[in-house]
Amino acid sequence: MQRVLLNGSGGFIGKNLKPFLESKGLKVFAPKSKDFDFSDLETVKKLIADYKPDIFILAGFYGINTPNFPQDIYEKNLQILQNFIAVAEGKPLFTFGSGAEFDKSLPIICAKDEAWRNTPPADLYGRAKYLISQEIAKYPNVWNLRLFGVYGPNEAPTRFITHAINCVLKNEPITIRQNVIFSYLEVSDLCRLIYYFTQNLPKHKFINMVPPTPVDLKTLANIVNKVSGANQPVILAKEGLANEYSGAPENLLKEIPNFTFTPLEDGIKNLYQFIKQNVYK
Repeated sequence: MQRVLLNGSGGFIGKNLKPFLESKGLKVFAPKSKDFDFSDLETVKKLIADYKPDIFILAGFYGINTPNFPQDIYEKNLQILQNFIAVAEGKPLFTFGSGAEFDKSLPIICAKDEAWRNTPPADLYGRAKYLISQEIAKYPNVWNLRLFGVYGPNEAPTRFITHAINCVLKNEPITIRQNVIFSYLEVSDLCRLIYYFTQNLPKHKFINMVPPTPVDLKTLANIVNKVSGANQPVILAKEGLANEYSGAPENLLKEIPNFTFTPLEDGIKNLYQFIKQNVYK
């Protein structure tokens, strides 16, 4: 039985990923950051000595995407990555990058997997992710599974699809600050992809974890209305389109050419049912 160390199991992705991997027969050890300081190398060494994982998945880092992303948080996240790389000793290590590695001050339109190298981001959060990718590039056993938009059960209520679902369940209009085109991946698809890569190590180091077709927020709001049977108005606070934020899945489809993505309508319907049954009992 393969042994997986997963940090970040208390977050959105981790809450979905841990039971999925376990359902596939993997033994998952999920230490929590509230109990262990992953930025301390001796702590990480002891964890590894006690558990002896075969695979490492880092789903938990500090900080959020904010214009005031602090330098010390970047340094702490880099230290966490370096600590796990050191103790992995060549064993597979997967971590999650971000579309913010590209320069978000400009439209990011179907960005290619390797194009992050072209322009260092101007914002501090994006630059931190960019610098971490530079570190990842040094090691043959480390992969960056780059996320743009991921949706599904247990996502934060501020995330757009859950926000739109909450609006219709409260019988309120669906509000959008400004329409924007995004790459959105359903979280169960992400879990299936990660499991595949634990069993079939990727040939490509940087992989955009996105479906082939991006979608705009207004279309998502209309899908929420459709699957819920509601007819709430969709209100835009600002007209026009904000900078696009989408990636191209070139490397992903080279790795798994026949992967079947969950259709947006099906994924949103599943999330609507989950929220209705678990939040609005």
